Amino acid sequence: MTESITNNISGTNNSYSQPTKSGSEIGKDQFLKLLTYQLKSQNPLKPYDNQEFATQLAQFSQLETLTDIRSLIEGQVNSNLLLTKTISNSALPGLLGKHAKAISNTATYDGNSAVKLGYKLDITASSGELQIKDSAGKVVRTIELSGTDLESGEHTINWDGKDGNGNQLAAGQYTFSVSAKDKAGTSYNPDCFTYGVIEAVRFKSEGTMLVINGLEIPLGNVTDISTES
Repeated sequence: MTESITNNISGTNNSYSQPTKSGSEIGKDQFLKLLTYQLKSQNPLKPYDNQEFATQLAQFSQLETLTDIRSLIEGQVNSNLLLTKTISNSALPGLLGKHAKAISNTATYDGNSAVKLGYKLDITASSGELQIKDSAGKVVRTIELSGTDLESGEHTINWDGKDGNGNQLAAGQYTFSVSAKDKAGTSYNPDCFTYGVIEAVRFKSEGTMLVINGLEIPLGNVTDISTES
């Protein structure tokens, strides 16, 4: 029985940015200073009435309460993010050796085994082609799509590692893309997928990366993980 994990999240962000205060906002310390200065500057012959002074004190009390609540919420958010990241990072090593599918237009050819290339059509196309390029950007193979390969949904093609003339290509990284046309003749480029075994997990400043067949792929780009290819 195949064990499968599907990730429908396109991307995650573990960082947290504290909101910045605008120039029109004041803190409780500034408010208290203004209130004290106001009391010092009042006209002794016409002091503030009790109701007005009570209103200002109530405003100060509300400001202090809101500031404390804001600090508490920010602390909870940071704690939750740290906890989520810790749990996630602890579980990721268990993915080593599993088979993954990820959004990527790059694939690794080992010089021997066929390479599985994937793409997804949102609508049924009238025509299309899959183009493969080497590391220098040169087109080495063009595969015309036909029949069921043009139907709406996900598709895979096993590339044998040969160029358009039937010559075996060298091992290395290759990029591929799919272009399709709908019934109205409008061209579009569907999403592409790469497949492979998860070889390593790397925690980098830009986020968690999975190494799949020698390629560093962001964790958020991985859409499916299973025990079988």
